[in-house]
Amino acid sequence: MMDGEIVYSQPYGEPCTEPHAEPRHARHAAHAQAADVDPVEQLWSFVSAAGNADAIVFDTETTGVGDAARIIEIGALLIRDHEPIFEYDQLIEPHEELSAGVTGLTGITPADLADQPDAGFVIPPFLTAIRPLLLIGHNVSFDIRMLNVEAGLLGCRSVTNDYRDTLALSRRMFPNAPCRSLQEVMRLVGIDETEEHRAVSDARHTWRCWQRLNQMERPTILSDEQVEESRRRNTALRRRRTVDFMRSSYLSSRDTTPVNARPEGESIEDFTCGVTVSGDTKHQDELSRYGYDAWLWVTVTHGVIDSGRNAGHPTLCVFLDGEEIGHIPALQEERHRGQVPPEGAVMLAHIPNSKNDKENGVYRLRLQMPAENDD
Repeated sequence: MMDGEIVYSQPYGEPCTEPHAEPRHARHAAHAQAADVDPVEQLWSFVSAAGNADAIVFDTETTGVGDAARIIEIGALLIRDHEPIFEYDQLIEPHEELSAGVTGLTGITPADLADQPDAGFVIPPFLTAIRPLLLIGHNVSFDIRMLNVEAGLLGCRSVTNDYRDTLALSRRMFPNAPCRSLQEVMRLVGIDETEEHRAVSDARHTWRCWQRLNQMERPTILSDEQVEESRRRNTALRRRRTVDFMRSSYLSSRDTTPVNARPEGESIEDFTCGVTVSGDTKHQDELSRYGYDAWLWVTVTHGVIDSGRNAGHPTLCVFLDGEEIGHIPALQEERHRGQVPPEGAVMLAHIPNSKNDKENGVYRLRLQMPAENDD
């Protein structure tokens, strides 16, 4: 047990109807993030390490938020004497369709889950290992509820541990903060990193928030300016998530496989931002060969704009099938600066199937880029 601010407990549930000394199901598949990690070896290493821990910081990613949702990823840090001693991260095959919204939020795709172990392999030994431990999480009651959903489906005793919540603690230490998402709590305690919505990364961030919140000697009252800035950040975050969901929904209903030959070189395959390509209207013959809604491989290299008011400004030049199609505008180059390595990269582009372009018989090209730089 650890020193801390807030402790809760839940009533005991029913015991397992059968022991789970061995997993019910195992697939010796590679983890999506670590191809050389065996899920069986990793799970039993976690179980062994849990015997030396006194707390666990954990997070789950799920297919939704209701009782019908399933866990698709567990990430955890085992803690002993206030220090992490083991890290566990495992994707879980839910045996149901993964929505575009979940993929857009987490980056986890159906292909990532296809060869992963299922809940019958992961959940029973995980629950057994953590029963003596203090649970720590951000809005941890949600993650406990999801563990109990899985436990109920597998006939296991529900989670009954004492737990502590960085969400509840942040309410005490920042009583007038308008938003207490994990990302915003990170900002409030001075952690200048981005929440990834991946389980083990969020568990790491939660642990750091827990430490800093417990180091605060007294609550902090935000100024009016800080409150307004927090509101603005939260509004912008919600807007980005809405856009991400709509983009993922759009992409999930389309075949985004490039239809041309892939050039040689390292690739950046990111659908986050569609960036206008200037000069593409001069290459209608090349683009019309592929037609509207075509996805294409392009080569992107560093260059400079050679004419116009932004002449001399750095840019990214876009080549389709070896021919230069155009470049991205100066403002877009500034928003995405540093995302393409000096030697260039193979990237994805799209010919939009817009009503206006079709009515005018115009083919345009949009380069698919990572998210805009924050600065």
